[in-house]
Amino acid sequence: DIWMHSRGCPGAHVLLCNRRGGPEIKDEDLQFAADLAAFYSDARTETRAKITTAESKHITKPRGAPMGAVSVRQEGKMLVGRPDDVAPELKEAREKSGVAWDEMGYRKLGTRAKNKKRTASVEKARKEKNREEAKGKNKRRRRKEEQDFY
Repeated sequence: DIWMHSRGCPGAHVLLCNRRGGPEIKDEDLQFAADLAAFYSDARTETRAKITTAESKHITKPRGAPMGAVSVRQEGKMLVGRPDDVAPELKEAREKSGVAWDEMGYRKLGTRAKNKKRTASVEKARKEKNREEAKGKNKRRRRKEEQDFY
């Protein structure tokens, strides 16, 4: 069995089952599964998405981790998934489910999908905000500011 998931963004876990005595997995089957993994992830608006593969025996769920979080002990080869190459029926079913995207990567409701990578400036602003919140919670600092007030 081969497990697949889009790299660097949330998405569906795809399992390509290979039974003993059955036909071998072909490259077309791997590519189809990689396309599905890319399509059912936040990378569906990209032209290409990196897909991580691993054997199912190397996938474990860490204790106490949220649902869907897994740990990969040994990665297989990296594939490139193309979300645009999925069947039109799947795209139509996705639109009927209430989640629709236009060609620019925007939801039909007008909001942009979450970017799968954080920029350095966004990360810096988040850390600064957390520091400011921590300063407000500091009891010693508040007491000192209250004493200086009188």
